[in-house]
Amino acid sequence: MTYDDALDTMFIIYGASLVFFMQAGFSLLEVGSVSIRNTKNILFKNLMDVSFSTVCFYLVGYAFLYGGNSSFIGGTAFALQSRAFHGSDRSDDAEALRGVNYAKFVYAFAFAATATTIVSGAVAERFRFKAYAVYGACITGFIYPVVAHWAWSDDGWASAMRSKSNGLLFSSGVVDYAGSAVVHVTGGLAALLACVAVGPRVGRFNGNHLVEMPYQSPVFQTLGTYIMWFCWYGFNCVASTSLSGGKGVLAGRSAVNTTIAAAFGGAVTMLMDSYAKHQKLEPRRMNNGILCGLVSISGSAGLIEPHYAVIVGSVAGIVYPTASKILLHKFKVDDVVDAVPVHLGGGVWGLLAASLFTSSRAYLTKYDSYVDDGETPCGLFMGCANSGAILGSNFVFLLAQVSWVVVTCSIVLYVIKRQIGLRVNLDDEVKGLDQSQHGGRSYTEFQTTVFKFKTASGAEHSMEMRVRAGDAAKFAMALSEVMEGAAGGVADVGPDDSVKGAKISRVFINNQPVESESESDYGSSQHSKGSRGESLRAASVFAQMGIQPVPTSSSAGAGGDVVLNMPPSALKPVREEWRSSPDDSPSRDEAEMKKKKKRDKRSDGRGRNGVPLDPFADAQNAV
Repeated sequence: MTYDDALDTMFIIYGASLVFFMQAGFSLLEVGSVSIRNTKNILFKNLMDVSFSTVCFYLVGYAFLYGGNSSFIGGTAFALQSRAFHGSDRSDDAEALRGVNYAKFVYAFAFAATATTIVSGAVAERFRFKAYAVYGACITGFIYPVVAHWAWSDDGWASAMRSKSNGLLFSSGVVDYAGSAVVHVTGGLAALLACVAVGPRVGRFNGNHLVEMPYQSPVFQTLGTYIMWFCWYGFNCVASTSLSGGKGVLAGRSAVNTTIAAAFGGAVTMLMDSYAKHQKLEPRRMNNGILCGLVSISGSAGLIEPHYAVIVGSVAGIVYPTASKILLHKFKVDDVVDAVPVHLGGGVWGLLAASLFTSSRAYLTKYDSYVDDGETPCGLFMGCANSGAILGSNFVFLLAQVSWVVVTCSIVLYVIKRQIGLRVNLDDEVKGLDQSQHGGRSYTEFQTTVFKFKTASGAEHSMEMRVRAGDAAKFAMALSEVMEGAAGGVADVGPDDSVKGAKISRVFINNQPVESESESDYGSSQHSKGSRGESLRAASVFAQMGIQPVPTSSSAGAGGDVVLNMPPSALKPVREEWRSSPDDSPSRDEAEMKKKKKRDKRSDGRGRNGVPLDPFADAQNAV
């Protein structure tokens, strides 16, 4: 084994390890972006991505990508059964080459898994698990390898590694250094089609009004972004595939350009948001600006000078918020993690940037099979004799890629929809996929609830309680104590049955009052037995039903009201138990039934994305 072969083997394994660890970054980013009710589901999908990607890529994906015999799709080396891995030659040189090939397999697999994982975050919280497994397997095992074969194999029809004698597209071939188009446009376009096919989450759009959905943690989102930024050095630097033959300069320049583009992408996104109307400065937006910069620089990381990386990252910082706003507000595409504007938008710009700024010298270093005949191609703005060749090749390749991905993904989604179904049922979506598909919520041992309230005098109080799951008695006791404090003790009842000496407080669930009476009934004989009595009855019902508060913030309403956030899955049993109480009047039930019929008629009976309903409506209407 030569020194160069050993070094290249370790270099590629290093890059493959970083790209593989990018899955951890994706997982954290996606967990932080979804509701706490879907934590297990998104983690399970990311684990499945890696496992299924390995199986599919090993059996067929690698063969479709690097197998020979065709310019359209590979046809050899299924399950790595080829001379490149199992030749009869046992010389040191042959064994050294096999080591490099094995390392390249792992590196290529990590890229394929990345393209598939892009989809998981975009369609989170409503995509059926089996449907996603089939869709991901098709992307990793067939759709992505064909695109990569066109651009990166020696036989691909658009590859820059083909010899001129075999027909080099526009005498340059497609230039996509580390996969802005091959990886990210493929994954982003597959995610877009899946989002359109499955539709938005329940409650995301209320008519023309955009409703902000709960997400778990900006801490996870930001930590995931940092991990992905770190792993991107393996993504871009190791795309040179070697440190010999002068290619070390490509790796070093890739590291510099990756850093610059990511930083400018995040900075420009933050700058745009600071001047945009009705847009607050949020960590997740800057996170996505950074990621869009990383995606965009991937197409040309080792081929352009650092001052051009400033342009690439800055434009990426404009592409992301612009594409995100158009998709969400105009086309109403519900992409949970903004994967489509980051990967599809950033990927298209990255491929265009490679067409504009690639230098002839860097092209020759990267594609060393090209014979310099005085017409070496370069970017459109670089002033060489063949400056438009790369632009032409990249444009044709992008058209072919988009056509391929749209057609194949649409067929796969159609078949899945007919045979399996794309979307989980409405009750499962409202309850959360952890509860309905993965054995319960992620955080079940201890739950923290914070009660904040004001007394009649205006003094603010709060109480924090950590309870074990199922410890409903303590929860009921704590609620009764809070209500007693909020009401200023037991209220005196006058001869006319009106409340004296205390400010009536109410329990709120998801910002809706629990009491059966309207506010106009306050002081009437039925309600005046004391708001605390009503509250204690609510606490008793909660205790009997074994309901626990979700670990999200609870805050006081105006005038001493205690606001309590509860999971939507708890609403139906509470409603039924409450209505079964002898204190409720039949007239209210009849009125509620009339209101429900009107709501059902207005929402076409589906209860999806309609006007937010009160918490005692059917569970299928809880949003």
